[in-house]
Amino acid sequence: MRYIPLILASAIAAQVTAVHAAEAQAVFLEEVVVTAQKREQSLQDVPISVMAVSGDLLAERNINQVSELSKMAPGFTFAESTSDSGKGIAIRGVGSKSFSRGMDQSVGVVIDGVVASSTASSSLDMSDVERVEVLRGPQGMLFGKNASAGLLNIVTKKPTQALSYGLGATFSEQGEEKINAYLSGPILGDQVLGRVSYYSNERDGLLENTFPGGEDFNNRDEWGARAKLLVRPSDELELLFSADVIKRDHICCTQAPVISLSPALPSGAENDKILENDVSTGTTDYKGYSLEANYDLNDFTLTSITSWNKSKESSNVVSENLPVSLVLLNDSQAEYEQKTQEFRITSPLGETIDYVAGVYYFEKNLTRNLDRIYDGGFFGAPVDLSLLNFSDVEMKSLALFGQATYHLNETNRLSVGLRYNREKVDIDQVVDVRPGHIPEETIGQRQESLTDKAVSWRLIYEHNLTEDSMVYASVARGYKGPAASTLPSAIGADEIIIKPEIPTNMELGLKSTMWDNRLRLNAAIFKTEFDDFQASAVGTGVVPSFFLVNAGKLETQGIEIDFEAALTENLTVSGALAYIDASFKEFDGADCYPGQSAAAGCVEVSPGLEAQDLSGKDMPNSPDLTVTLSARYDLPLNDLPFDGYVQGSYYWQDEVQYSTSNNPLTEADAYGTFDLSIGLESDSGTYSVQLFAKNLFNEFHANYLSDGYAIVGMPLVQGLPFEYERRVGVSLRLDF
Repeated sequence: MRYIPLILASAIAAQVTAVHAAEAQAVFLEEVVVTAQKREQSLQDVPISVMAVSGDLLAERNINQVSELSKMAPGFTFAESTSDSGKGIAIRGVGSKSFSRGMDQSVGVVIDGVVASSTASSSLDMSDVERVEVLRGPQGMLFGKNASAGLLNIVTKKPTQALSYGLGATFSEQGEEKINAYLSGPILGDQVLGRVSYYSNERDGLLENTFPGGEDFNNRDEWGARAKLLVRPSDELELLFSADVIKRDHICCTQAPVISLSPALPSGAENDKILENDVSTGTTDYKGYSLEANYDLNDFTLTSITSWNKSKESSNVVSENLPVSLVLLNDSQAEYEQKTQEFRITSPLGETIDYVAGVYYFEKNLTRNLDRIYDGGFFGAPVDLSLLNFSDVEMKSLALFGQATYHLNETNRLSVGLRYNREKVDIDQVVDVRPGHIPEETIGQRQESLTDKAVSWRLIYEHNLTEDSMVYASVARGYKGPAASTLPSAIGADEIIIKPEIPTNMELGLKSTMWDNRLRLNAAIFKTEFDDFQASAVGTGVVPSFFLVNAGKLETQGIEIDFEAALTENLTVSGALAYIDASFKEFDGADCYPGQSAAAGCVEVSPGLEAQDLSGKDMPNSPDLTVTLSARYDLPLNDLPFDGYVQGSYYWQDEVQYSTSNNPLTEADAYGTFDLSIGLESDSGTYSVQLFAKNLFNEFHANYLSDGYAIVGMPLVQGLPFEYERRVGVSLRLDF
């Protein structure tokens, strides 16, 4: 906790600076409204650690990808992978990352009240967004399914009563082209309103392929559209229909060698080149429909949210970063179909007791076919090695939930939340071989079913220090249901369905608004323990194998501080930091990393099987300290029909370990990046233009280090984010 004195000193300095500067101007901050407790409330009235980012601010910062939120919300990280299905979100150092499609994320993603349970679909681009809320800590009490480590709550824009339409475009280096447009307004008076929006996001490959005629890797080609229809049959009833369609195609995903045993391969600490003769492709198709009905009944609100969505993920990841083909085929076809139904009642505020209660049903059906062929000659086999993997998974969840707040008096409140979950997971999996390869027989078949029942709960005590500040203390026990492994290696595992993940969280928080609403300062101190954390493990055989395991216990603890200050009429500053210590508390029997010696902790636990004890070691993808600071200065141009502004933001993160196995090679150094933008905005708000530079000082950094290529002579490879080097661009916006 060596950074805490610096953290507190920085927070105090920010307050003092704001006091003296704000006294000179009658300025104030706008209220931030969130739905972190399933009702619209001021952020300052919500006893949960929440960071909210408006859609307007995302547009100003040229952010429309989930992965980029880490630069705005310290403690929020996005784990990259060799395919979309292996990516994951982490909050407070905890998140899921696995190639298994039968495991839900520990950090849930909810879009307009509907759970996005597919890993690939939950990481698609954000468009036409009203706001994004990052809820830290277990959030399964009120929000759909699981969310044992936190929640990303995305709220998109609704139809408007007045006719409005707009167009935006961004062009930058590396071939980035982003287009978005919307049309919103009345269709039939105030009774029927509509909104349609569209976006596309294209960019060139980040990794230059030096193979003659080879394709560059890690590009982006995505588009999406959304339609909303708001119908008001009466003053009491409101119906909101939504339909979404999204498609992503890309050449994905590979990493650049950092260490290579072959002088023919590009390598080095700042290497962004590969030598690859194959092309790996990935496609995600998503379509979804929802109906939200709200009925006002004597100041109570009855809500029903019905949703259906379907997504298909196709990929053929055959890249080994070599001029020869070792993986001849790696075709994966996965289809998801999801149905949800939620009924909820929300009481009015202002009574002695207010509450939210409801019932929730979730059903997901998954089918996944994997067809894989290795070059047998390279692996010493007389024929090619093949693998056929067929998985059918059905996941059902039924829950009763409620949270009530008792107003003890004008300054004290006590909230109690309770949720009962019944989870059922069924899996039918067959691992076979291709005809004509190794003996034509079924390697294995597993059919298993598990039903689990659990109660999760939350207690919160709030006390108003002043009219504009309050402190809270909470303790919560969360829940994440059983997970089924769709990985081929699961056939030989002891368990193909692993146990639920159970977090227990304790938190102390402060929500404060000071100096006539010119400074907003929020803070939280927390400690969370997870029992039976669901983790991904990697075998170190000739051909890499992947498993799902319960990793015993893990612990995350730390402090979070967010602030925003209106220093003058024209200058606003904001910042946030998170100090997080996330580690495995008990994880005996974990996989060794490639080349790990007995002296380094890799010991034989049974004949032919080696393991290590990771107890006390770092959780992956969790830097101890992350900090972000931003400032915007508005420059009035009184004699012109527009005004100017300058905006800068700085992000810094501590060193980080990217591998679960804690390989010393996969630990990355600390780094910081600075973004700068200069813009003009019309007085009427109808147009704006911005010149921006991401990573202005060209600070090279990776977002993923892996030892997974050690088998082919590359002990260390790295994935690169889009802003790994300086990128300059221009953004245009029209709104009418």
